[in-house]
Amino acid sequence: MAKLTLPKLERHLFAAADILRGKMDASEYKEFIFGMLFLKRAADVFDGRYQQIVKEFMDKGLSEEAAKERAENPNRYIATDAEAYTLFVPPQSRWSTIVNTFHQQIGNKLNTALHSLADANAAVLRDVFEHIDFNKQVGGKSTLSDLQLRQMIEHFDKRSLRNEDLEFPDLLGAAYEYLIYFFADSAGKKGGEFYTPRGVVKLMVRIVNPQERMEVYDPCVGSGGMLILSKQHIEEHDGNSRDLRLYGQDNNGGVWAICKMNLLLHGIPNAVLQNDDTLMVPIKDGGELKHYDRILSNPPFSQNYSRGNKDNPIDISKIVIFCGKRTS
Repeated sequence: MAKLTLPKLERHLFAAADILRGKMDASEYKEFIFGMLFLKRAADVFDGRYQQIVKEFMDKGLSEEAAKERAENPNRYIATDAEAYTLFVPPQSRWSTIVNTFHQQIGNKLNTALHSLADANAAVLRDVFEHIDFNKQVGGKSTLSDLQLRQMIEHFDKRSLRNEDLEFPDLLGAAYEYLIYFFADSAGKKGGEFYTPRGVVKLMVRIVNPQERMEVYDPCVGSGGMLILSKQHIEEHDGNSRDLRLYGQDNNGGVWAICKMNLLLHGIPNAVLQNDDTLMVPIKDGGELKHYDRILSNPPFSQNYSRGNKDNPIDISKIVIFCGKRTS
């Protein structure tokens, strides 16, 4: 079977948005698309690894039943190598369960599937799906009907998102950034809150020139593009990004969750991302403000900033610095 290319995947995701377009604004339905894409990707990658583990144990002489029992151990999916990172997907979150049994009260069941996935992978997914509610109600009526949700499930079922089905390893990350750009463009000027144009980000990354074993921070992390391109910048210059440490903060819970999912889809499970006000609750190290080798950011300049409190006074004149290097 032909590999899934980026243009084909972009068209696939655009068609998923078409199912919801007209029923609500892009700012309202983007969480549904993000959540469904992440759930399908996690389930497909898990299923591939699950089948591999079953085969390995059957090759060692175990029965199929015994091999499947071994494959249900979440510890078999833990990997320190980001490229081999696989989320453990519990039975109620697996795609076979979703596509074959979700016919009524689908919103509730999709919510359960997402939260069960988060609970099974709390180290990287805690609170990530709190802002996604497939059963969201407006004016006492569910935003999406069972029929509409079923159409979305059947649409996502058309494409396998396993690594071996993709044209290149980071295809899902690239497609996810396409979605972020699409929703930012649909939302107009408000989209700038979570998306900075890729060309601007690439220029900023080239200016600060992150290197191996550095600590890179974005205090207004948005969708995480600056952190992702910092990693890619090192790799494009034949560097090893394994020891790169990435940090970010965003006060908007929905945007923070998008960033978490975006980094995971780019094979970055270990970034330190905090859902806090950067100016009021900055990241600290041993009680002192943490220092970094590189800082990149595109702050929301139009926001009304207060001067903080006595523990964290804010010098308003200094918040417009958008990128920098440690000089000492």
